[in-house]
Amino acid sequence: MWRKWKHRRVGLALGSGGARGWAHLGVLEVLRERGIRAQVVAGTSMGALIGAFFAAGREQVLHDLSRDLDWGHLRQFFWELTLSRSGLTDGRRLLEETAKLLDRSDFRELEIPFRAVATDLKDGGEVVLAQGDLLLALRASISIPGLFSPVQVGDRFLVDGGLVNPVPVNVARAMGAERVIAVDVSQGMAVEEWPVAEKPREEGDEPGRPAVPLRLPRQTDEEEESGAVQVLRHFWDDIERKVRRLKTTWQERESRPDMLEVLVRSVRIMEGQIARTRRAAEPPDLLIEPRVEDIGTLDFQKAREAIAAGREAAQAALD
Repeated sequence: MWRKWKHRRVGLALGSGGARGWAHLGVLEVLRERGIRAQVVAGTSMGALIGAFFAAGREQVLHDLSRDLDWGHLRQFFWELTLSRSGLTDGRRLLEETAKLLDRSDFRELEIPFRAVATDLKDGGEVVLAQGDLLLALRASISIPGLFSPVQVGDRFLVDGGLVNPVPVNVARAMGAERVIAVDVSQGMAVEEWPVAEKPREEGDEPGRPAVPLRLPRQTDEEEESGAVQVLRHFWDDIERKVRRLKTTWQERESRPDMLEVLVRSVRIMEGQIARTRRAAEPPDLLIEPRVEDIGTLDFQKAREAIAAGREAAQAALD
């Protein structure tokens, strides 16, 4: 098949999926090993982030980062909790750290054509970002509603592109791709038990009764009692205690997910459904689906597992 593609313009469509998107790196590794060179790349959310590094020739930076990634490293990217009216964080620190790693700030500095997909919050339209401030475009494309505040570009407020186009095959074709390789990491969700934690003791409480605080990504033992994440945990615990006194029982609460879990999983479910619908209407020439259903949207510390899944899926698809 690849001999037939030799003189064709090949494009990549890299899909959204949060931490699952690390799998894109494994796919890109295999494509390079097989001598398949993409001339254009379009990405949504995490796919946009990986796609930008690919277009800049900076993938190795992400591989180096993934080797010893833990929550100590991740906090420098994510956890400046601004608690604005429109999101838990404004993404300022993520933008700063990405700028250092990417070493590019404008679309014109990229080695191959690249597009990032976002969603217009006002009219729900698909927005394809193709010029100007590259970092602002990436920040818009990854803005999971509620987690990140929207990004203002001109007179528009933009959020995660996965809400309208999780795997942007059509964008790659519009860039002139004659053959499109799509990587979809949105399918499949592991069945999870909602996490519980030991609640603070209060007068009249039964010993050992669990509570469900806001579940942010897991931290190391050293970080457990420090940082902005713990501040937010305490804030949420306080709200939970007040609500419990008014209307809920522990038995009812134990079966319920927390706020962040509801938010992130809801977006993931929606993206998976939209991706399937759009794939049927706009099929790629080759579809690669890494098995990453056991990796949560915020499990960025599982980079190596996701990259390995991407390699395995790419090899199977190409074989």
